[in-house]
Amino acid sequence: MKPIQHRFISLGLAGAIAAISATSAVAAPLMPSFKKVDSNGDAMSSLEEFVAQGGHVQAFSEGDCNADGGLGSDEYTKACANNDRIKAGKFVDDAWINAKVKALLLKQDDMKGLEVNVETQKGFVQLAGWVGSAEQIARAEKVALGVEGVKGVRSDLQITH
Repeated sequence: MKPIQHRFISLGLAGAIAAISATSAVAAPLMPSFKKVDSNGDAMSSLEEFVAQGGHVQAFSEGDCNADGGLGSDEYTKACANNDRIKAGKFVDDAWINAKVKALLLKQDDMKGLEVNVETQKGFVQLAGWVGSAEQIARAEKVALGVEGVKGVRSDLQITH
């Protein structure tokens, strides 16, 4: 059985991820109506029109069911749903990376994981805070780089005196 402290930390990390994910979904701007996107009135949304409104190319491609290079009204609805999924997925990935790095640092017996702040943006992790030695700085960087999805690590860790 896990010690009580580890269970609370796991629950806390899970709660933080859920709260962050819910906040991002609420705060994300919605795609405009089909009529607003169809700027030339041809009853189709082109890739250019979709992207100009903040849509992702991948979402457009997945929504273009008949592969005619344009989105009708129903296809536009599907593309918008795919666009929302893509946007939310990128944010959740950063939250997952953040939680995973922090959890792995907390598992280090001689590292004061709670004194290391972890921030992640677009796959890049920033470590800040206080550790006991240069070896711990190197280990923290290695731990962060070992997490799936991490593109790079910036360390602002300092050694306590």
